[in-house]
Amino acid sequence: MKNTHEFEDNKEFREAIENLAEWLKTADKILIGAGAGLSAAAGLSYLDEELFKQFQPEMAAWGYRYPYELFQHEPWPQAREWAYNVRHIHFVRYVFPPAELYKKLRKLVEDKDFFVITSNCDRQFMRTGFPMERVFEAQGSYDRLRCTGRCTRETWEIKPYLDKLLPLIDSETFMIADESAIPYCPYCGAPLATAFRAFEGYKEERQRYVDFVESTVGKKLCILELGVGFNTPVVIRWPFERLAYYHNHAHLFRVNKEYKEWPGHGGYPMVPRELKGKATEMPYDAAAVIESLYQRKYFTDKDE
Repeated sequence: MKNTHEFEDNKEFREAIENLAEWLKTADKILIGAGAGLSAAAGLSYLDEELFKQFQPEMAAWGYRYPYELFQHEPWPQAREWAYNVRHIHFVRYVFPPAELYKKLRKLVEDKDFFVITSNCDRQFMRTGFPMERVFEAQGSYDRLRCTGRCTRETWEIKPYLDKLLPLIDSETFMIADESAIPYCPYCGAPLATAFRAFEGYKEERQRYVDFVESTVGKKLCILELGVGFNTPVVIRWPFERLAYYHNHAHLFRVNKEYKEWPGHGGYPMVPRELKGKATEMPYDAAAVIESLYQRKYFTDKDE
């Protein structure tokens, strides 16, 4: 429970948790929005230098500190691009374990009518037992590849390519040693890339999210936003604000904290003044909030 100790004597934290717990308990519908801050709270942080050294030792040796520094890197040869992507995706998707924090979040809402929209591509919701008919992976996942030339809508499973390419990474050059193993489109020869939002079933997945939001009309709706900043605010943050503003029976709980590792680029738990009385700012780590709610539901409540 190390994540909650720093907040135990914080009156504002306790009051916010009590308010959120009551909304989770009494709401007809629960809408969860999950961003990078949730996975970071679960231990998969793209600002964790020690974690980066584990799965990208070559990049760390060259002076890079964490993945966020490489999101907009200089152009690389395909052999290095794939070496980096293979290492990154393999670790995030298959080495990092299903997170206990996600499992506790599921336990908090599994007996309610809930839906999740996430911008994360790590598939933690699937891997921790969330029913995927109740999850919209708005940015897709790392699981499939598509043709960058867009000659076809067909996609390909990435796992066989990961298994093939991992042993071919040259640790000295940080390149794929056998470039003929790099995947290209079998139809037009263009490079393949991760099919984030261009995969079979994406439109159906999005429609389930839209249908759920429409089903909340006239219902008491708890909107829980976890670790969503301004990397892609159009996916969750801004739509959640509009929903809270126009919905007659909704309350938005915005959980996020400033990242000490990246001053000025994280957190932003603030809500617009137009949402006064309809939203609660919770400038806390998502782990502290979920752990506190979990303890309250599975220990405090059961002792009453």
